[in-house]
Amino acid sequence: MISFLLTEDAVNEANILHKTLLENQSVSFPPDRDNYPLSLLREGAMIGVMVLSTKGGERKVLYGFSGAMSGRYDIPGWVNPCFSLSLFHTTFDPYDKEIHRLTDLIEKEGREDLKEERRKLSAEAQEKLNGIFVFSAWDGGKVKGLPPRPRTGTGECAGLKLMNTALRKGWEIKGLAEFKWSKDKEIEEFFPPCEERCGVLMEEMLGLKYLYLDKSIAVVDKRAGMLSVPGRGIEKLDSVSYRFHTLFPSTPEVCHVHRLDMDTSGLLVLAFDKESVKDLMLQFENREVQKTYIALLEGVIEEERGDIDMPIRLDVDHRPRQIVDWEHGKKAVTHWERIRVITTPEERFTLVRFYPHTGRTHQLRVHAAEGLKHPIVGDNLYGHQRDGERLMLHAETIKFRHPKTKEEVEFTSPSPF
Repeated sequence: MISFLLTEDAVNEANILHKTLLENQSVSFPPDRDNYPLSLLREGAMIGVMVLSTKGGERKVLYGFSGAMSGRYDIPGWVNPCFSLSLFHTTFDPYDKEIHRLTDLIEKEGREDLKEERRKLSAEAQEKLNGIFVFSAWDGGKVKGLPPRPRTGTGECAGLKLMNTALRKGWEIKGLAEFKWSKDKEIEEFFPPCEERCGVLMEEMLGLKYLYLDKSIAVVDKRAGMLSVPGRGIEKLDSVSYRFHTLFPSTPEVCHVHRLDMDTSGLLVLAFDKESVKDLMLQFENREVQKTYIALLEGVIEEERGDIDMPIRLDVDHRPRQIVDWEHGKKAVTHWERIRVITTPEERFTLVRFYPHTGRTHQLRVHAAEGLKHPIVGDNLYGHQRDGERLMLHAETIKFRHPKTKEEVEFTSPSPF
């Protein structure tokens, strides 16, 4: 996770919050030094500030903290945790009482034999607590419970609490700034949501795996089997652009700037405004965008590298297949490099990296099958696909000019195979 909407607006609100807490010497809103002194907020604790827009267009600012403040989850003015506090106490308090009883016996009476019982009881309590988490999702649904064997603190991060509140209310996220609390100095650094704890939940909550988000562009790591854009019919509405536009409804309806085949995984770029869409589309049209793909091919390729220059057109009698047509096809050029040969007890494969110089539909799949004579593994159109097998093609890197800053940016998604 490189960035998650760290906007200037969110940074300004974070600095205002930092100053307000110091001035009031209280962590509650309105300030209450007697019941909620600033000392409840430990040094280095993570705090998040989120700027949002309601369905009616009203601007809102929310505050969140990671974990608890001295055991307190419900501080006035801060978003709630991602679980019911009453259910938390009903679930945990009986365990807590018994764990404390065992601890007293171990420490005061030397009952070392009770350590294993305490360990098992603590593990059982944690498993029960993991099940009480409920997270809101991009489509109005719910994500219940934590993933198996979560890291300590999973589900309690400030950013995740803020996202949960925003999604539950149906508000649009406009900015997020997370920082470590320090009462002696200004905010020095802002952090994106953590991969270790937030990352395992964010993809389900937000509907997509976002690698980068700023106020102009989004970079998504698309999973295989998902459409890039809606197809024809309501049953093909679900797609990357549909989920993006649902989460960020103020974006233009045409928010995608390029596409990946449904069965291809990897990097996909979207934009938040029409100007950015137009700028990025022109870069693709002018072949200024650099991309690489990883593919696993059937059989062994002896050569180390090469170029494929084969024109392609739609096979009108067998849509959506593409065919090589030297007379009527559109120019399609791909450079490729062999990475390594993979040998299994039954078969041999070649892992290659493709560098497309043009962007024709199914270009890499056709060039692998017709140019190299080695189809991509799992290709149901140009090769063979076994039951449960995916197309082994992944968009690995993409480099382009940022539409607003005009700086060159590059993103990478490691191959899943």
